[in-house]
Amino acid sequence: MTWLNAHKSQLHLIFAEAKEVIRQFPTPLDQLGLNYLAKFDPTNESSSKNYICYLLPYWMKDICKLPEESFNKLSLANVFVMLYYFIQDDIMDASKGEHVSKLPLANLFYVQFLSIYRALFPSNSPFWDYYDTYILEWSKSVTNEQQSDYFHEDKFQIAKKASPVKNASTGALLLANQADLIPVVTIAVEQTLVTLQMLDDWSDWEEDIEDGSYNCLLAAIRKQLQLSAGDVLTPEMVKQQLYVHDFFIDYGKTADTHHEHLLSLFVGMDQLLAFHDSLVQNIHRLAHEVKERRATLVSGGFYYFLSNSDRF
Repeated sequence: MTWLNAHKSQLHLIFAEAKEVIRQFPTPLDQLGLNYLAKFDPTNESSSKNYICYLLPYWMKDICKLPEESFNKLSLANVFVMLYYFIQDDIMDASKGEHVSKLPLANLFYVQFLSIYRALFPSNSPFWDYYDTYILEWSKSVTNEQQSDYFHEDKFQIAKKASPVKNASTGALLLANQADLIPVVTIAVEQTLVTLQMLDDWSDWEEDIEDGSYNCLLAAIRKQLQLSAGDVLTPEMVKQQLYVHDFFIDYGKTADTHHEHLLSLFVGMDQLLAFHDSLVQNIHRLAHEVKERRATLVSGGFYYFLSNSDRF
């Protein structure tokens, strides 16, 4: 896991700096901001790990030669980008306005990453055109996902729900005078984001089926069952596909094709490739665990008891 371990010390410094910035927010937004940051801080064992958000700048070292401080600033900016857009997700997913207090906090996060970008890129830099494009991509993707089947119609629309992450890769390439690489790097980052969403959707499918959110795994099962838009997909139907018909194995094969596509790009971003490979292997591991659990159950209750007992 060089893609992570090589940058752990930097991540400690970046998140420490983010905490220091947030401590300067007015009360009570300072404590609210620190609590929100803690949910995503990779130095906290129990936090959600959104590695690509803050590690992508460091993965760009594979193809960019820049001062270390440039990578650090792009990473810190992406931390605040991550926090800002996660709050947007919270608010869009809320049904009773319980996240309304986060609106002022979101704007403070916005000011932080905008300030960093302004220091790195002059007003006439092409960065700002890309910046606007990524906001537009995000807006269109999150608005239209309920009316579309992105997973089968246009997988890269799934990636565009996280388009602002690309501020880091595009920004690094512009600073290194390597703008010609932006198209291929963008494809590589987006392909990785699609597979990442596939893995996340395995974890979230029960919640998503309940609240009606779009989910790659559920979309794939709907297609497998040839359900129309008006047909209801139930949790029981999903479990039947996952635990009886081994649908997750086919899901893993889709992830394999993504990795083959990444390799064919010859982009030279070895750490991004290694991260993507870890996502693919996690999907295969989950498929194997499902099969193993079913085999244990088939073997009989007593064997299942023994295999899951700490006493044996």
